[in-house]
Amino acid sequence: MKLLVVEDDAVLGRELSRDLESHGYEVVMPENFDTAEEIVQKGEVHLVLLDVTLPGRDGYEICRSIRRFSDIPVIFLTSRDTDMDELYGMTMGGDDFVRKPYKMPILLARIEALLRRSYPDAGPEREVLWQDFRLLPAKGKLCRGGREVMLTRQETLLLACLFARPGEVIKRVDFIEELWDDQVFIDDNTLSVHMTRLRGKLKELDAGDLIQTRYGQGYLI
Repeated sequence: MKLLVVEDDAVLGRELSRDLESHGYEVVMPENFDTAEEIVQKGEVHLVLLDVTLPGRDGYEICRSIRRFSDIPVIFLTSRDTDMDELYGMTMGGDDFVRKPYKMPILLARIEALLRRSYPDAGPEREVLWQDFRLLPAKGKLCRGGREVMLTRQETLLLACLFARPGEVIKRVDFIEELWDDQVFIDDNTLSVHMTRLRGKLKELDAGDLIQTRYGQGYLI
């Protein structure tokens, strides 16, 4: 799948492109934002990641222009964080609205979900590979060797977050923000319950010690 990144912050755009390419996507990032519609019209990309705040025309205007001829999925990336901004983005034709600074595992999950809905016959789903593990997010399945275990949505997101940042201690609050996003989070013990269940399933793959706890800090692999 090929993604169009329309971002006026060159450093942020390069970092985003590098992260997307490391997860198997091709990336197109034009220097001239006025060519965004032309690129979409040529059918060269499958999804648009569109910054709202751009010099000249803003992302809302570009999205509205794209909607005149294409139903390509569009995700707005913006530092604006009010419900009215999100509502306006949806009325302009956006499919999703991700606030900056975004967490890469969550952005990847939203891209994957939107591509899957928009192109149901596109082929096999994206796999997340780490060492000898193979995570299939859409199916909630973790494979190792010839064995596999089924994961819940929260367990899948937990493991995807850890695989994306190996060797790094991820704080509990970061997990809570990424896994529950804008949804209601019951209490801090809920995260511990999901982590315990995930560790139990990892034992079935002889990887019970894969996830380590740093008390007072968080978790890491």
